[in-house]
Amino acid sequence: MFDIIKKFAVQSVTLKEARENVEEMSLAKEMGIYIILFLILYVVLVVVWTMFGYILGPDIANSFISLFSFALIPILIYIYVTKIEKRSWRSVGFSKGNAISSTLMGASIGFLMFLAVVAIGFALGQFTFRGFDFSQAIYLLPFLIGFTIQSFGEEICTRGWTLTYFSKRHSLLIAILVSNIIFILPHALNVGFDMMSVVNIFLVGTLFAVMFLRFDNVWICGGAHTAWNFSQGAIFGFSVSGNPTPSLLKFEQVGQNIVTGGTFGPESGLIATAVIIAALALMVYYKR
Repeated sequence: MFDIIKKFAVQSVTLKEARENVEEMSLAKEMGIYIILFLILYVVLVVVWTMFGYILGPDIANSFISLFSFALIPILIYIYVTKIEKRSWRSVGFSKGNAISSTLMGASIGFLMFLAVVAIGFALGQFTFRGFDFSQAIYLLPFLIGFTIQSFGEEICTRGWTLTYFSKRHSLLIAILVSNIIFILPHALNVGFDMMSVVNIFLVGTLFAVMFLRFDNVWICGGAHTAWNFSQGAIFGFSVSGNPTPSLLKFEQVGQNIVTGGTFGPESGLIATAVIIAALALMVYYKR
């Protein structure tokens, strides 16, 4: 499998541009620089969350503000990549001419993946349907925008910047591993986070990395990530990484936590594990 993934990387214009005019640097030094930059980025986000939480109240801050604050990530990364690293915005995965088509393709993949999770869980009696709540429809558009900002922010940070940052001087395996670790860490403080959360976030991070390399852009990753989160929360009514949201449909987990995901949401259960692995296999081996 990894040999095929490396072939995707060899053909990637994104990685080619990221590796131009690169000076030699040890992994330890590069990790040190990255950790400092990541902490600065994280502190800025925490300050914004705290400030708006104080002004607007914690309930609003924990929903919309926390999602919309992710808009800071592409801004800060753009400044660093173009002004400090002196490389192109294309080297982060922002290809031209296919933004809409790639985003929609990714959104289709993300929605179908989570729909499969719900269908399997319902068929196995692990999820139960409690009905509709059309009064929550007013929240769909705001949360769609919020999840889009949050998901693209995470993908730009992990796949667009982190993966390309470490692939400049080190192996593709190291780049994917580090980007997955960075993807996992912010979730560690969420309600219901456990070892299954680690496994599934790592697997879906690997899936997004393969998508990033195979389709050579960050648009498709952002679209898939957005659709997964939006479907999980605002459509089907599950917690998204431990965070509840208003939803149009009302599904509940009634099975064991290790299967359904518990309070963290279905993305932390064995059903999601199976779906993610199947999607990863298709992404690697499907020829078209």
